[in-house]
Amino acid sequence: MSSEMIIVSIVICFMIGGLIMDIAHPVIIVFTALTIFLLIGIVTPEDALIGFSNEGMLTIALLFIIAGAIQKSGIIEDIMKNWLNKSNSLIGSMVRVLIPTSTLSAFLNNTPIVVTFTPLIKNWCEEHQIAPSKFLIPLSYATILGGTITLMGTSTNLVVHGMLIDYGYDGFSVFQLAIIGVPITIVGLLYLIVIGRRLLPENKGFQQQVKEDSREYIAEMVVEDSFSAVNRSVKEAGLRELKGLYLIEIIRGKERVSPVRATTIIQAGDRLIFTGIITALAEVQTTKGLSLRMGKQVDFDDLKNGSSTIVEAVVSHQSSLLSKSVKQSKFRSLYDAGVIAVHRDSERIKSKIGDILLKL
Repeated sequence: MSSEMIIVSIVICFMIGGLIMDIAHPVIIVFTALTIFLLIGIVTPEDALIGFSNEGMLTIALLFIIAGAIQKSGIIEDIMKNWLNKSNSLIGSMVRVLIPTSTLSAFLNNTPIVVTFTPLIKNWCEEHQIAPSKFLIPLSYATILGGTITLMGTSTNLVVHGMLIDYGYDGFSVFQLAIIGVPITIVGLLYLIVIGRRLLPENKGFQQQVKEDSREYIAEMVVEDSFSAVNRSVKEAGLRELKGLYLIEIIRGKERVSPVRATTIIQAGDRLIFTGIITALAEVQTTKGLSLRMGKQVDFDDLKNGSSTIVEAVVSHQSSLLSKSVKQSKFRSLYDAGVIAVHRDSERIKSKIGDILLKL
């Protein structure tokens, strides 16, 4: 084995290891491997850049532009909502999701279709008290199946088509793959609708969990006239650095203060909304002038009223929040928002919100 073969083998092994261990964004890992090959002369600049002239790659780029324009227009969202609302059963809703998405996938790239439909379907599922997993997993498979029907259906088809042309072959026609793709898509969709849906997990969305288990996420205390820190700031009242608790909102009549800042003034009659380790409220409850509201428990809909909204955000590879705690990232001041909870691997992290280290 030559020295070049040894170097290539080592670099590829490290690249695969990096991808498996998810030590960085895949693009960075692959680009680093390519750069090493360029620097030591194993790959020439022409060979390294030849992929950008591939007809299939250029077509994929154009399809992303088209799909992005469709997504921004909001037309698909409106049409899909009206389409789904006409269904009265889970099976009927799945049919209305899978058939259009697999059809679109035959003419647009899979990735932008999934990106476009995922938040739309997720929100619709949560509005109708349906686990998003029942639809999002089949959505991914439906786009893959639909992509086998035409040449432009998947990036793989386009790249192979471009390579065939580069080597002097005719390549594929637009519907040449349909003879195999159509039967595969029909059988696959039937399986997902009839059998596959029974095997899907019942993973509820974050907003559904908050609404159903609000007592585990948020709690409310009322400021009485006897509270010693009335008309003083949150920091002066000692409510800024609570052990295991995080003050996310103050409800003052029809007014809502969110996010709550250190300089926010506490007034008598304020309803203080806390999140974090709710069991830690026992210590706060001993403070004279602060009483746990024993009547109607504050819930998800209470937080959504007024100008407040609840959203679920995912920390990506490129996020500046990585490896920082919520407090270190200055999340409250940076995004003008308070953190209700942090989930990792489908489980809520039960700790003081500000001390939770944010990861992928």
